[in-house]
Amino acid sequence: MISQFYFLYLATKQPFMKNKKRNSSYLSSSYCGRNTFILSAAILFLIIPSCSSLSKNQIKTVETFAASCDSFTAYPSMLFREMSVLRVERGIYFASTLTTPDLRLGELNEIYDESGKDTALAKKLDLSMKILQRYSHALKSLSHQNRVNDAGREFRSLGRSLDSLVYTFNGLKLIKPLPTSLLGLSGRIIGYGAELILSNSRSKALRIYITEGDTLVSSLCDNLSSLLTGPEVKAIIENEQQGLKANYLSYLRSKGSDAEISEDRRYISMLEKAYKIDKIRKGSSSAVNALRRAHNKLAKDVTRKKKFTEIYDEITAFNQEVEKLAKATKTKLSAL
Repeated sequence: MISQFYFLYLATKQPFMKNKKRNSSYLSSSYCGRNTFILSAAILFLIIPSCSSLSKNQIKTVETFAASCDSFTAYPSMLFREMSVLRVERGIYFASTLTTPDLRLGELNEIYDESGKDTALAKKLDLSMKILQRYSHALKSLSHQNRVNDAGREFRSLGRSLDSLVYTFNGLKLIKPLPTSLLGLSGRIIGYGAELILSNSRSKALRIYITEGDTLVSSLCDNLSSLLTGPEVKAIIENEQQGLKANYLSYLRSKGSDAEISEDRRYISMLEKAYKIDKIRKGSSSAVNALRRAHNKLAKDVTRKKKFTEIYDEITAFNQEVEKLAKATKTKLSAL
């Protein structure tokens, strides 16, 4: 603890000692701001429990969690992209039953417009997932042993990217705004002067970042959960399932004996996709809940100096949910 206070002393005093011969203009507002910036980061490192560097197993646990987060980010928007593909194919069946060119063209144009709305929603989800992805990459950067030499530079870059994404997401006013408590934290961690080469320094940085990041992760999970479990999405998926059956029946009636058997096979394939989409929705919802629990447990335990093995079950559960999603989407849904 004494060494920590000595560091705090140096962080605030050393620049003055090196530059004491300069005139008073040296103490500009920008310099004072920088000094306050360094002091804030130093205080953050003091209030986190002073503990030894993380073990290899503990580092591996953080890396495993970050990797699972990275893998998970592909699935929520996939749900809406594939639903858009299914809606287009279903609509084409109906459009083909219309007898006049004007009606048929009008229906096709409407199908296209609706597809654009689904794609736009998928892009919005992609943005929120990029935030989670940048956060997980920052954890990897801090924990990965092979990145020690440039951890500071990479971490700062990831932090700036994360800040920009959060501002962009909140500016769109899509669902609930995300908290900004994590913004600038990467700069403050780097700004206190450490190069993040010493494992003990990186351990403290991880503890700070995970603790501060829990609010952001929880908010992302809340937004996703409300969307995935909401009645609107459930109703849309059910409508696609029932609409596919009704539209194909209309198609068969219009074609009569001219209907191709290849279209029957295509219908069966599409129906399978329609029900698989709901499995992806449920799987994504379960993974979101597991993500929230795992990160919350991680954030609490790192400040209590508990062994990371105590949260192994939570992280394993999250990883298993992501693996289930991977298996559910092993056959590419858009290959209709």
